[in-house]
Amino acid sequence: MKALHRRIAAAVLVASLVVLVPVTAGAATKTYRFGISGTEVSATSTTGRFVGAASGNALGTWYAEVVHVPLGGGVGARVAIQSGGSFGMALAQAEPAFLVSGQFSGGTITTINPGAHCTNQVYAVDGDLRNVSVTGTGHFVATLTHHRRSVLGRCWLYAATVGGTVTLG
Repeated sequence: MKALHRRIAAAVLVASLVVLVPVTAGAATKTYRFGISGTEVSATSTTGRFVGAASGNALGTWYAEVVHVPLGGGVGARVAIQSGGSFGMALAQAEPAFLVSGQFSGGTITTINPGAHCTNQVYAVDGDLRNVSVTGTGHFVATLTHHRRSVLGRCWLYAATVGGTVTLG
């Protein structure tokens, strides 16, 4: 009789695990979406560093370091985002976490407006994120604008702003 009870208990345990596994797997696929806005705080020909505000699932701040092939070319020109740049957020509440970190794993920067005659240059940034601390993966999509003016016949870049979305998960 004891052997029968053990078999029944084992069958119930296995059935419970089979039912619970899909629920647990589904819980890990939650996605978080944030609107971002900010400014480029430093740049070289192959790296841009950005900071700004985030809103959406939570309020907070964000930063990104985007490593890329040098920008250039006319409308539609694309350059690669190289693996290794960083991304992070500090959020005001714990959903998905107070601190989020990750790295860029690739993507593209596409020229929307090359800025002829010292007008603003506009780029579409589309980057994939990996090793995101709360979800594993993510996606960064933004428009970068280099604000420029001609002063005494010379073109000056005086500010760079960025706005878009970050999706984690």
